[in-house]
Amino acid sequence: MGRRITRRARLRYWFDNTMSRGTLGLIGWLAVVSIVMVLVVTGALALVEPPGEDNPVQLLWQTFVSTFSLGAPETGTVPVLALWFVLGVGGIFIVSALVGLLTSGVNRRLEQLRKGRSQVLERDHSVILGWSDQIYTVIAELAEANKSRRSAAIAILADQDKVTMEDRVRHRLPSTGKTRLIFRTGSPLDLTDLEMVNLNEARSIIVLAPDAVSAEDADAYVLKTLLAINKGPAFQGRPHHVVASVRDSRNRTVAKLAGGDAVVIDGDDISARLIVQTARQSKLSVVYTDLFDFGGDELYMVSEPKLVGLQFGQALQAYRKCCPLGLLSADGKTTLNPPMTTVIGTGDKIVILAEDDSMIKLAGRVFPIDEASIVHAVRGPAAPESTLILGWNGRATRIIEQLDVYVAEGSTVDIVTDRSDADTMVVRLAPRLRRLMIRSKGGDTRDRTVLETLDVGSYHNVIVLSDDLLDPMTADSRVLVTLLHLRDLLAGGGRSGSIVSEMRDDRDRALAQLTKADDFVVSEQLVSLLMTQISENRHLESVFVDLFDPDGAEIYIRPANYYLRPAPGFTFATAVEAARRRGEVAIGYRVAEPGDGHGVVLNPDKDVPMPVIDRLIVLSNS
Repeated sequence: MGRRITRRARLRYWFDNTMSRGTLGLIGWLAVVSIVMVLVVTGALALVEPPGEDNPVQLLWQTFVSTFSLGAPETGTVPVLALWFVLGVGGIFIVSALVGLLTSGVNRRLEQLRKGRSQVLERDHSVILGWSDQIYTVIAELAEANKSRRSAAIAILADQDKVTMEDRVRHRLPSTGKTRLIFRTGSPLDLTDLEMVNLNEARSIIVLAPDAVSAEDADAYVLKTLLAINKGPAFQGRPHHVVASVRDSRNRTVAKLAGGDAVVIDGDDISARLIVQTARQSKLSVVYTDLFDFGGDELYMVSEPKLVGLQFGQALQAYRKCCPLGLLSADGKTTLNPPMTTVIGTGDKIVILAEDDSMIKLAGRVFPIDEASIVHAVRGPAAPESTLILGWNGRATRIIEQLDVYVAEGSTVDIVTDRSDADTMVVRLAPRLRRLMIRSKGGDTRDRTVLETLDVGSYHNVIVLSDDLLDPMTADSRVLVTLLHLRDLLAGGGRSGSIVSEMRDDRDRALAQLTKADDFVVSEQLVSLLMTQISENRHLESVFVDLFDPDGAEIYIRPANYYLRPAPGFTFATAVEAARRRGEVAIGYRVAEPGDGHGVVLNPDKDVPMPVIDRLIVLSNS
């Protein structure tokens, strides 16, 4: 049970929150006090009979007494009035001193409140522990998710100045809608500080690792924070929904031990998989971003009694504006794109992609299928691929290992970087690769002369990595310079190629688009989106595990002519049926001529004719 909070504590918490707003809060309270005083005094004066006319000196004295609120008599002899005058002046000094003392006390109290050290009494709120550039994405997504809530709050505890945190977030996120932000200054590693944000009554807790530190130090910070939450005397034995991320896969196991039932994401592993998959399939990052954020289509788990007993393949056409993706069994295991003959059980939930939960409605009718438009083209065997990696960072070895899983035997990967540690890592990595032949070359990827010697247009995939030893601004600037050279070289040779760049700061994405690169992967942003999704729905962890598992179902953007004839007019229901016959789930398409946009459309209406498309987006196990 939650602790009992008295009415006095709630009133004080409310008063502290209003006072912590600074000058505006103080002015507001002074206005309230002044209005009350004026009303009371006016009412009292209305009951008093107005005085009669007096001589000018007497009137001057009355004005003086009224102005300074002195309790002196309005009439009397000169000596008596003189003594009262001395007393009045002395009272003025005493009152002034008292006002000064009160002002100092109020200022001290305001300063304490501005430091963010008061207790948070919110319930069912989100808590963010730690500070990094990920916090802006997390807050923005939580605010988007909270739009349907009547009242929502996010408490942020970090070892930063409260005012500085408020200013930074306000600059990046001017509006958070209905969601209130509560900042507290303290260390997430301190058990006493953790109690300030009321973890025991929080809906979810997100742990952020600090920026500008090594992967080892970042993971140590996360591990200690998880240990404090799981084993702290004030929190032990309480159910907490905690989500965190580690950078080194080797630390994930010990982090899960420290965090108990906390969800721990392997950030570098997921980022590496996203980069590899996006490099081999243009615009895939757009699909993932749409799936992971709360602004577009979202993933839901729903029970549908009317579909119990039917096969999963039959459920694909059961919704007009939703796409079933898989099943969540009663034992908590999620399977995306299960065999089409899988029977939906009584305790099973359907994993469904929908614009909003209000759109999850059974269609109630059968959609017409254009059989003449469905084809079953045979894909040829996978051919060897050549990949060029420009730059190096801590994820590079993981990226190459993931690339080795997907490519055909005989494929090659060339690495060009000026980092001295790359050669050592390449030598260690080469014996572990099964299908890839790896080669490395020293060189500055910003140097046009170096790039001209590479014959960039001959590669199937080009990946530009952001250096994690540099600050985000400098690292992204180097990536942008490399992208500009690459596009100019390809345009000059009349060639086109697939270029995927990794960015550290999402704000640099707009600049990167000017270089006309095919895709951009902002690793930290995508990991932040994943953490936020799981914080709102714990069951999504198993969905994402299956989605990023090479042995499970994955998203593919495949040529539309594998499934459909190149003719407009048929509906998405026909595309869904064409994919079903291959044992796949169609979730969207890419327009053939997107213009200036990316042309990706997810979860389209099954009853509306589609435009001319060149790619079909499917969930497949192959």
